[in-house]
Amino acid sequence: MAFTVRDLEDLIRLLDKHPAWMEALRQRMLTRDLLESPKALRRLSTRVGKVEKALQALTESVAALAEAQRRGYEEFAAHRQEFLAYRAETERRFAELREELAAARAEADRRFAELAEAQRRTEERVGRLEEAVTALAEAQRRTEERVGRLEEAVTALAEAQRRTEERVSRLEEVVTALAEAQRRTEEEVRQLAEEMRDLRGRVDALDNQVRGFTHEAHYRTYLRRYYGLVRDPHVLSPEERAALLAAAETAGRLSPEEASDLEEADVIVRGRPLQEEGEVYLAVEVSATVHPKDVERAARRARALRKALPDVEVLAVVAGPEIHPDAARAARAQGVWWLRGSRPFAPEEIPAASPSR
Repeated sequence: MAFTVRDLEDLIRLLDKHPAWMEALRQRMLTRDLLESPKALRRLSTRVGKVEKALQALTESVAALAEAQRRGYEEFAAHRQEFLAYRAETERRFAELREELAAARAEADRRFAELAEAQRRTEERVGRLEEAVTALAEAQRRTEERVGRLEEAVTALAEAQRRTEERVSRLEEVVTALAEAQRRTEEEVRQLAEEMRDLRGRVDALDNQVRGFTHEAHYRTYLRRYYGLVRDPHVLSPEERAALLAAAETAGRLSPEEASDLEEADVIVRGRPLQEEGEVYLAVEVSATVHPKDVERAARRARALRKALPDVEVLAVVAGPEIHPDAARAARAQGVWWLRGSRPFAPEEIPAASPSR
């Protein structure tokens, strides 16, 4: 496609409308040397101006010298030697001025030659630019065709986007419903987890209670467990325990609260000391795992039993297969025995952790 005058006019209008394009086109058309030629011309013009001023000064100097020479001729006879010296200095200065002028002319010739070469290269680049503009016009035509096809594709894409947005809207509704269902499910799961934790706690408590009852029954039934503490052990029946407490309460040795608390003791054992004669009582608290509260109950109830039987030795005992480390420390501190199966541990012998079975 030929590049017409109308296309050139359109290009000129576009360049006038967009100064930045003009600058970009100028940068593409002109070499670095040509772009810098105006600056070189300005510098050359400045130097030529200086030369002209120098020539003017030289002219003035020549006139002054001519006048001086005229006066010198008049004084020649009287001042011949001075005149000759002055003449020689003048000739020297004329020679220097001629050399500077010749150098300035040579520099000007060289600059003009560079400018001519830059102009030639510029004309060559303008020719190539015309060819590039023609190719650009052809590319613009092809671009317009592609833009037309692109507009059709964008229209189809917009329609597809609209359908996609409709599907996304429906999907958002479904996701919202699923999120609400998920929230309800999570709430139900949370409630179920809380119920399971509560149920587990209740089962653990029930298990501990059942195990405690089982161990308590063993320590009430199997008297051989106490052989390491007393001889001829005898577990007080409920009737015997009630009679003992009633007598102590009547005698004023126990308060009603102390009697009620002692009545809740797991096991009260009566026996004989291992090495001596007489009687010894055991206030026993039984648990599957002995905790500090078991130690505290055993010590408290043993103190109450001593008040009820002031002339009888009373030992505080906790019984069970395991003992918590805190309970072990409390037992050692409060003088409470630990009965593990048939093995008794004096307070000072209680290990910090339960020994292996």
